[in-house]
Amino acid sequence: MKKQSSKTTNKPVHTVRIGAVSASVFLNDGKDGAKFPSAIIRRSYKTEGGFKDSSSYGGRHLNELAAVVSGLQAWFAANYPDTGK
Repeated sequence: MKKQSSKTTNKPVHTVRIGAVSASVFLNDGKDGAKFPSAIIRRSYKTEGGFKDSSSYGGRHLNELAAVVSGLQAWFAANYPDTGK
């Protein structure tokens, strides 16, 4: 008999992708039960074994990174206007 995991998969509520750089926004549970958003930013690259992710950015990725962050800021402002106050 196979044991089932009690872990649930938390899917992103929003994703921004420009070129090799992407950001995913997840909702997390706060202490008071309220949900709050957080973002993970990654850069994808291809190897002989397939695609991988990194949190390291070279000079050629900085424009993509800036555009992704700008998109995140706009989404957070529209959906969670009190974030960052």
